[in-house]
Amino acid sequence: MTKYQSVQPQGEALLKTLRQYVEAFTEGKPISPEVACQVIYQGRNTLYRVECPEGDFVVKHFGSLRLLRSAYYGWTNTGKARRSYLNALQLESLSLPTPEPIGYIEQHDALGMLIDSYYICRYTAMTESTLQPYAAGEKYSEPLIKALGEYLANLHECGVVHEDLSPGNIPYILDESTGTYTFYLVDLNRMHFSPYALSRQVSLRNLERLFHSHKACDLLAKSYAEARGWEVASFTKELQAACDQFWLKRLPKLARRYSMRAYGTSTKHYLRLYDRYLWRRRLRRILPSSSLKQRLFAEEIAFYRQHLQPEDVRCALANREGYPK
Repeated sequence: MTKYQSVQPQGEALLKTLRQYVEAFTEGKPISPEVACQVIYQGRNTLYRVECPEGDFVVKHFGSLRLLRSAYYGWTNTGKARRSYLNALQLESLSLPTPEPIGYIEQHDALGMLIDSYYICRYTAMTESTLQPYAAGEKYSEPLIKALGEYLANLHECGVVHEDLSPGNIPYILDESTGTYTFYLVDLNRMHFSPYALSRQVSLRNLERLFHSHKACDLLAKSYAEARGWEVASFTKELQAACDQFWLKRLPKLARRYSMRAYGTSTKHYLRLYDRYLWRRRLRRILPSSSLKQRLFAEEIAFYRQHLQPEDVRCALANREGYPK
């Protein structure tokens, strides 16, 4: 059984047509010359841009599901495509920009399990589709980061929690004639809405993954705190600490992936090396000054430089342990 859901006029027919275009494209079948289809993102999910007589759209095809997740999403009616659509409508009701939602498609088997799904929105041309260069400190724009802080403060005042508030999920449009930035939220399947403005702690947790760069993080914290009416110095310190803790927690996983890419290290071998590193670090901390302590510290640094440093994006571990940068 396939469900097509849309509040647009003739929405069901449009969703069926767009799905046919995407399926024909992925199967290598001929499409009308009036239709252009291309992959604009390939990962766990796939994003297609479809330019056709009906308009210009983005079709997000969610990846295949494991059995338990397929059953859960199907039986509880909480699939990612449906959540994306409902969250987009909620954002529109709050006058918060997101690409115009068109609808979603869900395919269920005879047992009601979800086996395939799509979310469709209208294509919006962005000035930049990601803030990653600013997050990493490769670019710096005081007007952009200041405007972003004000936008995020308003988002949190409205009670909106985007649970994957990362640089790639806040594209923007710059009106060069006025210097005005308009930020959009995308990747909407993991969100929730509070009837109240977010507390300080919830706000910090929501912002912690956004920026690697200390300089950009300082300006973001200043702009955000001023917009919320909070004391700037204390909030800046708290946000920097929250960002450090977030990236420290992620570091072992990121370093494992880096080691696999860079050296072909298996997960089992990497975990063995990482356990040895942790053992050395614990022992070094409790030992008095000695040649053994110095040797353990040197071995820690060697492991850090080879496996951890490339992913220690804020130098949080280096600062905490006293490793040379």
